[in-house]
Amino acid sequence: MSNIKVLQGLNLESDTSIVKVKIKENDSVIKLLDLIKSFHPIFIKSYTFTDDSLSIESKLPFLWRELVSTLLDLSVDKITYEEAKEYSLNEVIKQRISSMSTIPILNSAQRKGYEITPTLLIDERVPYTKTYNRHYTIGAGKGSEIVYSISSSRDSKIAKEVQRDKWASNLMIQRLGLPIPKWEVLDNEKEIEKIWDQYEKPVVIKPTGLTGGKGVTTGIKSIEDAKKAYKWAVEMVNEKNRLEWQTRIMIQEQIKGEDYRILVVDGKLEIATKRIPAFVMGNGKKTVKELIEETNKDPRRDITNPSHILKPIVIDTPLLDFLKEQKISLEYIPKKEERVVVRKVASMSQGGITEDYTEKVSPEIKYTVESIAKSIHAFVIGVDVFCQDISKPLTNENGGILEINTMPEAYLNLYPVIGKQREYVIDTYVENLLKENNSKKIVVVGQFNKDIPTLLRQKTLFGSYLKDTDYIGEFREGDLFINSLKINSGLDKEKTVESLKVNALFDTIIIHHRDWEDVADTGLGFDRIDLVILSKEVSLNKEYMHLLRKYKRKGFIKKIKIIQN
Repeated sequence: MSNIKVLQGLNLESDTSIVKVKIKENDSVIKLLDLIKSFHPIFIKSYTFTDDSLSIESKLPFLWRELVSTLLDLSVDKITYEEAKEYSLNEVIKQRISSMSTIPILNSAQRKGYEITPTLLIDERVPYTKTYNRHYTIGAGKGSEIVYSISSSRDSKIAKEVQRDKWASNLMIQRLGLPIPKWEVLDNEKEIEKIWDQYEKPVVIKPTGLTGGKGVTTGIKSIEDAKKAYKWAVEMVNEKNRLEWQTRIMIQEQIKGEDYRILVVDGKLEIATKRIPAFVMGNGKKTVKELIEETNKDPRRDITNPSHILKPIVIDTPLLDFLKEQKISLEYIPKKEERVVVRKVASMSQGGITEDYTEKVSPEIKYTVESIAKSIHAFVIGVDVFCQDISKPLTNENGGILEINTMPEAYLNLYPVIGKQREYVIDTYVENLLKENNSKKIVVVGQFNKDIPTLLRQKTLFGSYLKDTDYIGEFREGDLFINSLKINSGLDKEKTVESLKVNALFDTIIIHHRDWEDVADTGLGFDRIDLVILSKEVSLNKEYMHLLRKYKRKGFIKKIKIIQN
Protein backbone atom coordinates (compact mmCIF):
# COMPACT_ATOMS: atom_id res chain seq x y z
CA MET A 1 0.00 0.00 0.00
CA SER A 2 1.71 3.22 -1.20
CA ASN A 3 0.19 5.47 1.47
CA ILE A 4 1.66 3.49 4.39
CA LYS A 5 5.20 3.26 5.68
CA VAL A 6 6.38 1.01 8.52
CA LEU A 7 9.52 1.82 10.49
CA GLN A 8 10.45 -1.42 12.23
CA GLY A 9 12.06 -1.37 15.66
CA LEU A 10 14.46 1.42 16.60
CA ASN A 11 14.33 4.15 13.99
CA LEU A 12 15.51 7.69 13.35
CA GLU A 13 12.40 9.17 14.94
CA SER A 14 11.57 6.94 17.92
CA ASP A 15 12.68 3.97 19.99
CA THR A 16 9.35 2.31 19.15
CA SER A 17 8.15 1.07 15.75
CA ILE A 18 6.17 3.65 13.77
CA VAL A 19 3.40 3.21 11.22
CA LYS A 20 2.91 6.25 8.97
CA VAL A 21 -0.26 6.82 7.00
CA LYS A 22 -1.15 9.56 4.52
CA ILE A 23 -4.42 10.69 6.04
CA LYS A 24 -6.06 13.94 7.09
CA GLU A 25 -6.89 14.60 10.72
CA ASN A 26 -10.46 13.54 11.40
CA ASP A 27 -12.57 13.49 14.59
CA SER A 28 -13.85 9.97 13.95
CA VAL A 29 -10.34 8.65 13.35
CA ILE A 30 -9.14 10.31 16.55
CA LYS A 31 -12.06 8.77 18.45
CA LEU A 32 -11.15 5.28 17.21
CA LEU A 33 -7.46 5.77 17.97
CA ASP A 34 -8.25 6.99 21.49
CA LEU A 35 -10.52 4.00 22.09
CA ILE A 36 -7.85 1.48 21.07
CA LYS A 37 -5.18 3.40 22.99
CA SER A 38 -7.31 3.14 26.13
CA PHE A 39 -7.25 -0.66 26.00
CA HIS A 40 -3.56 -1.10 26.80
CA PRO A 41 -0.30 0.83 26.10
CA ILE A 42 0.97 -1.97 23.87
CA PHE A 43 -1.53 -1.00 21.16
CA ILE A 44 -0.53 2.67 20.90
CA LYS A 45 2.31 4.43 22.67
CA SER A 46 1.37 7.73 21.02
CA TYR A 47 0.06 9.16 17.75
CA THR A 48 0.41 12.50 15.97
CA PHE A 49 -1.07 14.22 12.93
CA THR A 50 1.27 16.43 10.87
CA ASP A 51 0.91 17.67 7.29
CA ASP A 52 -1.92 15.29 6.33
CA SER A 53 -0.02 12.36 7.78
CA LEU A 54 -0.68 10.16 10.80
CA SER A 55 2.20 8.60 12.74
CA ILE A 56 1.39 5.81 15.21
CA GLU A 57 4.05 4.62 17.63
CA SER A 58 3.14 1.05 18.49
CA LYS A 59 4.75 -2.12 19.73
CA LEU A 60 2.41 -4.01 17.40
CA PRO A 61 3.05 -2.34 14.01
CA PHE A 62 1.67 -5.34 12.08
CA LEU A 63 -1.71 -4.69 13.72
CA TRP A 64 -1.84 -1.16 12.34
CA ARG A 65 -0.77 -2.25 8.88
CA GLU A 66 -4.02 -4.24 8.85
CA LEU A 67 -6.06 -1.34 10.21
CA VAL A 68 -4.83 1.29 7.76
CA SER A 69 -7.56 0.72 5.16
CA THR A 70 -10.19 1.05 7.91
CA LEU A 71 -8.69 4.35 9.08
CA LEU A 72 -8.60 5.66 5.51
CA ASP A 73 -12.22 4.69 4.83
CA LEU A 74 -13.29 6.28 8.11
CA SER A 75 -11.42 9.51 7.36
CA VAL A 76 -13.45 10.09 4.16
CA ASP A 77 -16.78 8.90 5.63
CA LYS A 78 -16.82 5.81 3.45
CA ILE A 79 -17.76 3.88 6.61
CA THR A 80 -19.27 5.01 9.91
CA TYR A 81 -17.44 5.13 13.23
CA GLU A 82 -19.49 2.17 14.50
CA GLU A 83 -18.61 0.13 11.41
CA ALA A 84 -14.93 0.98 11.80
CA LYS A 85 -15.06 0.12 15.50
CA GLU A 86 -16.83 -3.19 14.85
CA TYR A 87 -14.31 -4.25 12.20
CA SER A 88 -11.27 -3.07 14.18
CA LEU A 89 -12.27 -4.88 17.36
CA ASN A 90 -13.80 -8.07 16.00
CA GLU A 91 -12.07 -8.68 12.69
CA VAL A 92 -8.56 -7.46 13.49
CA ILE A 93 -7.77 -7.10 17.20
CA LYS A 94 -9.86 -10.08 18.31
CA GLN A 95 -8.27 -12.22 15.60
CA ARG A 96 -4.80 -11.12 16.69
CA ILE A 97 -5.20 -11.16 20.46
CA SER A 98 -6.45 -14.47 21.82
CA SER A 99 -7.33 -13.10 25.26
CA MET A 100 -6.12 -10.93 28.11
CA SER A 101 -3.60 -13.71 28.73
CA THR A 102 -1.85 -12.67 25.49
CA ILE A 103 -1.47 -8.94 26.17
CA PRO A 104 0.77 -9.13 29.28
CA ILE A 105 3.00 -11.69 27.53
CA LEU A 106 3.55 -9.40 24.54
CA ASN A 107 4.03 -6.42 26.85
CA SER A 108 6.56 -8.22 29.05
CA ALA A 109 8.50 -9.48 26.02
CA GLN A 110 8.72 -5.95 24.63
CA ARG A 111 9.86 -4.48 27.95
CA LYS A 112 12.61 -7.09 28.13
CA GLY A 113 13.78 -6.34 24.62
CA TYR A 114 12.55 -9.48 22.86
CA GLU A 115 11.19 -9.24 19.34
CA ILE A 116 7.51 -9.97 18.72
CA THR A 117 6.67 -11.23 15.24
CA PRO A 118 3.50 -12.84 13.83
CA THR A 119 4.58 -16.44 13.25
CA LEU A 120 2.46 -17.43 10.28
CA LEU A 121 -0.23 -15.28 8.72
CA ILE A 122 0.04 -11.55 8.06
CA ASP A 123 -3.12 -10.21 6.39
CA GLU A 124 -5.13 -13.29 5.53
CA ARG A 125 -8.59 -13.91 6.96
CA VAL A 126 -8.97 -17.61 6.17
CA PRO A 127 -11.73 -18.93 8.46
CA TYR A 128 -10.33 -22.38 9.12
CA THR A 129 -6.86 -21.06 9.94
CA LYS A 130 -7.74 -17.82 11.72
CA THR A 131 -6.26 -19.00 15.02
CA TYR A 132 -2.83 -18.92 13.41
CA ASN A 133 -3.15 -15.14 13.35
CA ARG A 134 -2.80 -15.37 17.12
CA HIS A 135 0.55 -17.19 17.06
CA TYR A 136 3.60 -15.06 17.82
CA THR A 137 7.30 -15.76 17.74
CA ILE A 138 8.85 -14.25 20.86
CA GLY A 139 12.55 -13.54 20.57
CA ALA A 140 14.46 -13.92 17.31
CA GLY A 141 16.51 -16.70 15.77
CA LYS A 142 17.79 -19.68 17.73
CA GLY A 143 16.03 -20.20 21.05
CA SER A 144 12.98 -18.14 20.06
CA GLU A 145 9.62 -19.66 20.95
CA ILE A 146 6.07 -19.55 19.58
CA VAL A 147 3.22 -18.55 21.88
CA TYR A 148 -0.55 -18.78 21.49
CA SER A 149 -2.10 -17.11 24.52
CA ILE A 150 -0.02 -18.63 27.35
CA SER A 151 0.46 -21.93 25.51
CA SER A 152 3.81 -22.23 23.76
CA SER A 153 6.15 -24.36 21.70
CA ARG A 154 7.69 -25.48 25.00
CA ASP A 155 4.53 -27.49 25.78
CA SER A 156 4.93 -31.05 24.54
CA LYS A 157 2.57 -32.63 22.03
CA ILE A 158 1.68 -35.21 24.68
CA ALA A 159 0.75 -32.46 27.15
CA LYS A 160 -1.54 -30.78 24.64
CA GLU A 161 -3.24 -34.03 23.69
CA VAL A 162 -3.70 -35.26 27.26
CA GLN A 163 -5.03 -31.98 28.68
CA ARG A 164 -7.67 -31.38 26.05
CA ASP A 165 -9.47 -34.64 26.81
CA LYS A 166 -10.74 -35.04 30.40
CA TRP A 167 -10.82 -38.79 29.84
CA ALA A 168 -7.10 -38.90 28.98
CA SER A 169 -6.10 -36.43 31.68
CA ASN A 170 -7.98 -38.38 34.35
CA LEU A 171 -6.16 -41.55 33.27
CA MET A 172 -2.83 -39.74 33.55
CA ILE A 173 -3.62 -38.41 37.01
CA GLN A 174 -4.59 -41.92 38.10
CA ARG A 175 -1.40 -43.31 36.54
CA LEU A 176 0.62 -40.95 38.74
CA GLY A 177 -1.26 -42.18 41.79
CA LEU A 178 -2.64 -38.73 42.55
CA PRO A 179 -6.03 -38.05 44.20
CA ILE A 180 -8.98 -37.84 41.85
CA PRO A 181 -12.71 -38.37 42.48
CA LYS A 182 -14.44 -41.52 41.14
CA TRP A 183 -15.39 -41.14 37.48
CA GLU A 184 -16.19 -42.91 34.23
CA VAL A 185 -17.33 -42.22 30.69
CA LEU A 186 -21.01 -42.74 29.87
CA ASP A 187 -21.72 -44.50 26.59
CA ASN A 188 -25.37 -43.49 26.63
CA GLU A 189 -28.15 -42.13 28.83
CA LYS A 190 -29.35 -45.58 29.91
CA GLU A 191 -25.96 -46.35 31.44
CA ILE A 192 -26.72 -43.80 34.17
CA GLU A 193 -29.27 -46.19 35.66
CA LYS A 194 -26.76 -49.07 35.72
CA ILE A 195 -24.02 -47.25 37.61
CA TRP A 196 -26.09 -44.78 39.64
CA ASP A 197 -25.88 -46.68 42.96
CA GLN A 198 -22.08 -46.96 42.66
CA TYR A 199 -21.61 -43.21 43.11
CA GLU A 200 -21.82 -41.05 46.19
CA LYS A 201 -24.06 -38.06 45.61
CA PRO A 202 -24.01 -35.40 44.39
CA VAL A 203 -22.32 -36.02 41.03
CA VAL A 204 -21.15 -33.94 38.08
CA ILE A 205 -21.91 -34.69 34.43
CA LYS A 206 -19.86 -32.97 31.73
CA PRO A 207 -18.40 -33.37 28.24
CA THR A 208 -14.80 -34.62 28.21
CA GLY A 209 -13.68 -32.33 25.41
CA LEU A 210 -15.26 -28.91 26.00
CA THR A 211 -13.96 -25.95 27.98
CA GLY A 212 -15.29 -22.88 29.73
CA GLY A 213 -17.92 -24.78 31.71
CA LYS A 214 -19.92 -25.68 28.59
CA GLY A 215 -22.29 -28.55 29.21
CA VAL A 216 -21.20 -28.94 32.85
CA THR A 217 -23.87 -29.67 35.47
CA THR A 218 -23.01 -29.97 39.16
CA GLY A 219 -24.94 -30.88 42.29
CA ILE A 220 -26.85 -33.76 40.68
CA LYS A 221 -28.67 -35.90 43.29
CA SER A 222 -31.34 -37.76 41.32
CA ILE A 223 -31.39 -39.98 38.25
CA GLU A 224 -33.91 -37.63 36.64
CA ASP A 225 -31.58 -34.66 37.03
CA ALA A 226 -28.66 -36.78 35.84
CA LYS A 227 -30.49 -37.66 32.64
CA LYS A 228 -31.41 -34.03 32.13
CA ALA A 229 -27.78 -33.04 32.63
CA TYR A 230 -26.65 -35.73 30.20
CA LYS A 231 -29.03 -34.42 27.54
CA TRP A 232 -27.77 -30.85 28.04
CA ALA A 233 -24.14 -32.00 27.78
CA VAL A 234 -24.99 -33.80 24.52
CA GLU A 235 -26.74 -30.65 23.29
CA MET A 236 -23.62 -28.57 23.97
CA VAL A 237 -21.45 -31.18 22.25
CA ASN A 238 -23.71 -31.16 19.20
CA GLU A 239 -23.80 -27.37 18.85
CA LYS A 240 -21.30 -27.84 16.03
CA ASN A 241 -19.28 -30.59 14.40
CA ARG A 242 -16.85 -32.12 16.88
CA LEU A 243 -14.05 -34.65 16.73
CA GLU A 244 -14.84 -38.03 18.28
CA TRP A 245 -12.80 -37.40 21.42
CA GLN A 246 -14.85 -34.25 22.08
CA THR A 247 -18.19 -36.06 22.06
CA ARG A 248 -17.76 -38.25 25.15
CA ILE A 249 -19.78 -37.48 28.29
CA MET A 250 -18.51 -38.38 31.74
CA ILE A 251 -19.89 -38.69 35.27
CA GLN A 252 -17.82 -37.87 38.34
CA GLU A 253 -18.40 -37.71 42.05
CA GLN A 254 -18.67 -34.12 43.18
CA ILE A 255 -16.21 -33.16 45.85
CA LYS A 256 -17.28 -30.94 48.68
CA GLY A 257 -15.45 -27.68 48.83
CA GLU A 258 -14.47 -24.77 46.64
CA ASP A 259 -12.94 -24.33 43.21
CA TYR A 260 -9.28 -23.36 42.73
CA ARG A 261 -7.18 -22.81 39.62
CA ILE A 262 -3.46 -23.38 40.18
CA LEU A 263 -1.00 -22.03 37.61
CA VAL A 264 2.28 -23.92 37.16
CA VAL A 265 5.04 -22.30 35.07
CA ASP A 266 8.15 -24.24 34.04
CA GLY A 267 7.42 -26.91 36.63
CA LYS A 268 6.88 -24.52 39.55
CA LEU A 269 3.63 -23.50 41.23
CA GLU A 270 3.38 -19.74 40.74
CA ILE A 271 -0.22 -18.75 41.53
CA ALA A 272 -3.27 -20.30 43.18
CA THR A 273 -6.62 -18.61 42.70
CA LYS A 274 -10.00 -19.34 44.21
CA ARG A 275 -12.82 -19.19 41.67
CA ILE A 276 -16.07 -17.82 43.03
CA PRO A 277 -19.35 -18.50 41.18
CA ALA A 278 -21.17 -15.50 39.70
CA PHE A 279 -23.38 -13.69 42.18
CA VAL A 280 -25.21 -10.40 42.70
CA MET A 281 -25.53 -8.40 45.91
CA GLY A 282 -28.99 -7.17 46.86
CA ASN A 283 -29.87 -3.60 47.79
CA GLY A 284 -33.51 -4.18 48.73
CA LYS A 285 -34.73 -2.33 45.65
CA LYS A 286 -33.64 -4.03 42.44
CA THR A 287 -34.60 -7.43 41.05
CA VAL A 288 -32.05 -10.16 40.36
CA LYS A 289 -32.32 -9.35 36.65
CA GLU A 290 -31.65 -5.65 37.27
CA LEU A 291 -28.72 -6.49 39.53
CA ILE A 292 -27.24 -8.74 36.82
CA GLU A 293 -27.61 -5.94 34.27
CA GLU A 294 -25.96 -3.51 36.71
CA THR A 295 -23.12 -5.96 37.42
CA ASN A 296 -22.50 -6.37 33.69
CA LYS A 297 -21.89 -2.63 33.36
CA ASP A 298 -18.58 -3.07 35.18
CA PRO A 299 -15.96 -2.06 32.55
CA ARG A 300 -13.90 -5.08 33.57
CA ARG A 301 -16.69 -7.22 32.05
CA ASP A 302 -16.67 -5.37 28.71
CA ILE A 303 -15.62 -8.17 26.35
CA THR A 304 -15.20 -5.72 23.45
CA ASN A 305 -12.13 -4.51 25.32
CA PRO A 306 -9.32 -7.04 24.71
CA SER A 307 -7.86 -6.25 28.14
CA HIS A 308 -11.01 -7.20 30.06
CA ILE A 309 -10.40 -9.45 33.08
CA LEU A 310 -14.00 -10.50 33.82
CA LYS A 311 -16.90 -11.86 31.76
CA PRO A 312 -20.54 -10.76 31.81
CA ILE A 313 -23.20 -12.86 33.51
CA VAL A 314 -25.36 -14.33 30.75
CA ILE A 315 -28.98 -15.19 31.51
CA ASP A 316 -29.51 -18.68 30.11
CA THR A 317 -31.29 -21.95 30.94
CA PRO A 318 -28.79 -23.20 33.57
CA LEU A 319 -28.96 -19.84 35.35
CA LEU A 320 -32.76 -19.87 35.37
CA ASP A 321 -32.81 -23.48 36.55
CA PHE A 322 -30.42 -22.70 39.41
CA LEU A 323 -32.55 -19.77 40.53
CA LYS A 324 -35.57 -22.08 40.43
CA GLU A 325 -33.74 -24.56 42.67
CA GLN A 326 -33.34 -21.73 45.16
CA LYS A 327 -37.08 -21.03 44.80
CA ILE A 328 -36.50 -17.57 43.35
CA SER A 329 -36.63 -16.00 39.88
CA LEU A 330 -35.20 -13.08 37.95
CA GLU A 331 -37.93 -10.91 39.45
CA TYR A 332 -36.93 -11.67 43.03
CA ILE A 333 -35.77 -8.58 44.99
CA PRO A 334 -32.91 -9.55 47.35
CA LYS A 335 -32.62 -7.80 50.68
CA LYS A 336 -29.83 -5.32 51.29
CA GLU A 337 -26.43 -7.12 51.44
CA GLU A 338 -28.11 -10.42 50.49
CA ARG A 339 -25.86 -12.38 48.16
CA VAL A 340 -27.66 -14.32 45.45
CA VAL A 341 -25.45 -16.89 43.70
CA VAL A 342 -26.63 -17.27 40.10
CA ARG A 343 -24.25 -19.99 38.90
CA LYS A 344 -23.40 -23.42 40.22
CA VAL A 345 -20.10 -23.53 38.32
CA ALA A 346 -17.30 -21.23 39.46
CA SER A 347 -16.22 -20.36 35.91
CA MET A 348 -14.82 -17.00 34.85
CA SER A 349 -16.37 -17.50 31.43
CA GLN A 350 -19.77 -17.61 33.14
CA GLY A 351 -19.35 -14.40 35.10
CA GLY A 352 -17.46 -15.61 38.18
CA ILE A 353 -14.77 -13.69 40.06
CA THR A 354 -11.46 -14.70 41.67
CA GLU A 355 -9.49 -14.39 44.89
CA ASP A 356 -5.76 -14.94 45.35
CA TYR A 357 -4.83 -17.95 47.53
CA THR A 358 -1.20 -18.46 46.50
CA GLU A 359 0.30 -18.19 49.96
CA LYS A 360 -2.17 -20.71 51.45
CA VAL A 361 -1.46 -23.78 49.28
CA SER A 362 -0.25 -26.87 51.17
CA PRO A 363 3.12 -28.37 50.16
CA GLU A 364 1.32 -31.65 49.33
CA ILE A 365 -0.90 -29.90 46.77
CA LYS A 366 2.12 -27.99 45.45
CA TYR A 367 4.01 -31.24 44.79
CA THR A 368 0.92 -32.81 43.25
CA VAL A 369 0.36 -30.12 40.60
CA GLU A 370 4.07 -29.81 39.85
CA SER A 371 4.20 -33.59 39.36
CA ILE A 372 1.52 -33.39 36.68
CA ALA A 373 3.21 -30.52 34.85
CA LYS A 374 6.60 -32.23 34.81
CA SER A 375 5.22 -35.65 33.90
CA ILE A 376 3.33 -34.53 30.80
CA HIS A 377 6.11 -32.04 29.91
CA ALA A 378 3.92 -28.95 30.01
CA PHE A 379 5.77 -25.63 30.27
CA VAL A 380 2.54 -24.03 31.54
CA ILE A 381 -0.44 -25.79 32.99
CA GLY A 382 -3.55 -24.77 34.87
CA VAL A 383 -4.69 -27.40 37.37
CA ASP A 384 -8.25 -27.25 38.66
CA VAL A 385 -8.50 -28.42 42.25
CA PHE A 386 -11.71 -28.73 44.24
CA CYS A 387 -11.26 -28.97 48.00
CA GLN A 388 -12.52 -27.80 51.36
CA ASP A 389 -9.17 -26.54 52.63
CA ILE A 390 -6.36 -25.78 50.20
CA SER A 391 -3.89 -25.53 53.07
CA LYS A 392 -4.25 -29.29 53.71
CA PRO A 393 -3.44 -32.40 51.62
CA LEU A 394 -5.94 -33.67 49.07
CA THR A 395 -7.83 -36.70 50.43
CA ASN A 396 -11.16 -38.37 49.81
CA GLU A 397 -12.57 -36.10 52.48
CA ASN A 398 -10.76 -32.88 51.54
CA GLY A 399 -10.85 -32.91 47.74
CA GLY A 400 -9.13 -33.82 44.48
CA ILE A 401 -7.99 -32.77 41.03
CA LEU A 402 -10.69 -32.09 38.44
CA GLU A 403 -9.01 -30.92 35.22
CA ILE A 404 -5.76 -29.75 33.66
CA ASN A 405 -5.25 -27.23 30.86
CA THR A 406 -2.12 -26.23 28.92
CA MET A 407 -3.82 -23.08 27.67
CA PRO A 408 -5.51 -21.75 30.80
CA GLU A 409 -6.93 -18.25 30.85
CA ALA A 410 -4.02 -17.05 32.95
CA TYR A 411 -5.48 -13.59 33.44
CA LEU A 412 -7.83 -15.01 36.09
CA ASN A 413 -4.70 -15.90 38.09
CA LEU A 414 -2.79 -12.73 37.29
CA TYR A 415 -5.57 -10.26 38.06
CA PRO A 416 -7.74 -11.58 40.92
CA VAL A 417 -10.66 -9.39 41.97
CA ILE A 418 -9.72 -10.01 45.61
CA GLY A 419 -6.13 -10.18 46.84
CA LYS A 420 -2.68 -9.61 45.40
CA GLN A 421 -2.21 -8.91 41.68
CA ARG A 422 0.50 -11.16 40.23
CA GLU A 423 1.31 -9.84 36.77
CA TYR A 424 5.00 -10.23 37.67
CA VAL A 425 4.60 -13.97 37.05
CA ILE A 426 4.40 -13.19 33.32
CA ASP A 427 7.95 -11.81 33.54
CA THR A 428 9.00 -15.15 35.02
CA TYR A 429 7.15 -16.92 32.19
CA VAL A 430 8.94 -14.88 29.49
CA GLU A 431 12.37 -15.18 31.12
CA ASN A 432 12.10 -18.95 31.53
CA LEU A 433 10.54 -19.44 28.10
CA LEU A 434 13.40 -17.62 26.37
CA LYS A 435 16.35 -18.57 28.53
CA GLU A 436 18.04 -20.16 25.50
CA ASN A 437 17.37 -17.26 23.13
CA ASN A 438 20.84 -15.74 22.83
CA SER A 439 21.02 -15.06 19.10
CA LYS A 440 22.88 -11.90 18.09
CA LYS A 441 21.04 -9.10 16.27
CA ILE A 442 23.34 -7.03 14.07
CA VAL A 443 22.55 -3.96 11.95
CA VAL A 444 24.89 -2.74 9.20
CA VAL A 445 24.63 0.77 7.73
CA GLY A 446 26.77 1.67 4.73
CA GLN A 447 28.58 -0.04 1.85
CA PHE A 448 31.41 -2.50 2.44
CA ASN A 449 33.76 -4.27 0.07
CA LYS A 450 34.18 -7.27 2.35
CA ASP A 451 31.67 -9.86 3.47
CA ILE A 452 30.37 -8.82 6.92
CA PRO A 453 30.28 -12.36 8.41
CA THR A 454 33.93 -12.76 7.36
CA LEU A 455 34.82 -9.49 9.10
CA LEU A 456 32.95 -10.55 12.24
CA ARG A 457 35.09 -13.70 12.46
CA GLN A 458 38.38 -11.75 12.30
CA LYS A 459 40.13 -11.73 15.67
CA THR A 460 41.99 -8.49 14.97
CA LEU A 461 38.80 -6.56 14.13
CA PHE A 462 36.05 -8.06 16.29
CA GLY A 463 37.77 -10.57 18.52
CA SER A 464 36.04 -13.47 16.75
CA TYR A 465 32.55 -12.08 17.35
CA LEU A 466 31.10 -15.05 15.45
CA LYS A 467 31.99 -18.71 15.70
CA ASP A 468 32.77 -20.79 12.63
CA THR A 469 29.85 -23.05 13.52
CA ASP A 470 27.30 -20.21 13.80
CA TYR A 471 24.35 -20.09 11.44
CA ILE A 472 23.96 -16.57 10.03
CA GLY A 473 20.86 -15.14 8.38
CA GLU A 474 21.24 -11.92 6.38
CA PHE A 475 19.09 -9.49 4.45
CA ARG A 476 21.07 -7.44 1.93
CA GLU A 477 19.80 -5.46 -1.08
CA GLY A 478 16.61 -7.50 -1.45
CA ASP A 479 18.38 -10.84 -1.06
CA LEU A 480 18.21 -13.45 1.70
CA PHE A 481 21.47 -15.18 2.66
CA ILE A 482 22.25 -18.08 4.97
CA ASN A 483 25.94 -18.39 5.84
CA SER A 484 26.74 -16.00 2.94
CA LEU A 485 24.93 -18.23 0.41
CA LYS A 486 22.09 -16.57 -1.48
CA ILE A 487 18.84 -18.43 -0.74
CA ASN A 488 16.29 -16.08 -2.33
CA SER A 489 16.21 -12.72 -4.10
CA GLY A 490 13.95 -9.83 -5.04
CA LEU A 491 12.34 -9.80 -1.61
CA ASP A 492 10.35 -7.18 0.31
CA LYS A 493 12.51 -5.81 3.10
CA GLU A 494 9.89 -5.64 5.87
CA LYS A 495 8.63 -9.19 5.35
CA THR A 496 12.13 -10.62 4.92
CA VAL A 497 13.34 -9.03 8.15
CA GLU A 498 10.36 -10.65 9.87
CA SER A 499 11.17 -13.98 8.23
CA LEU A 500 14.70 -13.84 9.65
CA LYS A 501 13.31 -13.25 13.14
CA VAL A 502 11.02 -16.28 13.07
CA ASN A 503 13.73 -18.57 11.63
CA ALA A 504 14.97 -20.49 14.68
CA LEU A 505 18.07 -21.78 12.86
CA PHE A 506 20.06 -18.56 13.21
CA ASP A 507 22.68 -17.83 15.85
CA THR A 508 23.06 -14.39 14.28
CA ILE A 509 20.76 -12.18 12.20
CA ILE A 510 22.19 -9.34 10.12
CA ILE A 511 20.19 -6.56 8.46
CA HIS A 512 21.95 -4.36 5.92
CA HIS A 513 20.96 -0.76 5.11
CA ARG A 514 22.58 1.07 2.19
CA ASP A 515 22.64 4.45 3.96
CA TRP A 516 20.76 6.66 6.44
CA GLU A 517 18.06 7.32 3.86
CA ASP A 518 17.39 3.60 3.75
CA VAL A 519 17.19 3.51 7.56
CA ALA A 520 14.84 6.53 7.56
CA ASP A 521 12.56 4.70 5.16
CA THR A 522 12.34 1.36 7.02
CA GLY A 523 13.76 1.68 10.54
CA LEU A 524 16.79 -0.21 11.86
CA GLY A 525 14.74 -3.43 12.07
CA PHE A 526 15.15 -4.59 15.69
CA ASP A 527 13.79 -3.36 19.02
CA ARG A 528 17.14 -4.17 20.65
CA ILE A 529 20.45 -4.44 18.81
CA ASP A 530 23.63 -6.21 19.90
CA LEU A 531 25.94 -4.56 17.37
CA VAL A 532 25.66 -1.68 14.90
CA ILE A 533 28.35 -1.65 12.21
CA LEU A 534 28.84 1.64 10.35
CA SER A 535 30.97 2.57 7.38
CA LYS A 536 33.30 5.54 7.87
CA GLU A 537 31.19 7.54 5.43
CA VAL A 538 27.83 7.16 7.23
CA SER A 539 29.49 7.77 10.63
CA LEU A 540 30.14 11.37 9.57
CA ASN A 541 26.47 12.22 10.09
CA LYS A 542 26.62 13.79 13.56
CA GLU A 543 22.84 13.92 14.05
CA TYR A 544 22.29 10.21 13.54
CA MET A 545 25.45 9.24 15.40
CA HIS A 546 24.17 11.25 18.37
CA LEU A 547 20.87 9.35 18.15
CA LEU A 548 22.61 5.95 18.06
CA ARG A 549 24.71 6.86 21.09
CA LYS A 550 21.55 7.95 22.92
CA TYR A 551 20.01 4.55 22.16
CA LYS A 552 23.21 2.94 23.42
CA ARG A 553 23.04 4.89 26.70
CA LYS A 554 19.43 3.72 27.14
CA GLY A 555 20.47 0.11 26.63
CA PHE A 556 18.73 -0.37 23.27
CA ILE A 557 22.08 -0.86 21.50
CA LYS A 558 24.95 -2.77 23.12
CA LYS A 559 27.83 -1.83 20.84
CA ILE A 560 28.62 0.50 17.90
CA LYS A 561 31.56 -0.20 15.59
CA ILE A 562 32.87 2.01 12.76
CA ILE A 563 34.85 0.26 10.02
CA GLN A 564 37.04 1.84 7.36
CA ASN A 565 36.77 0.02 3.99
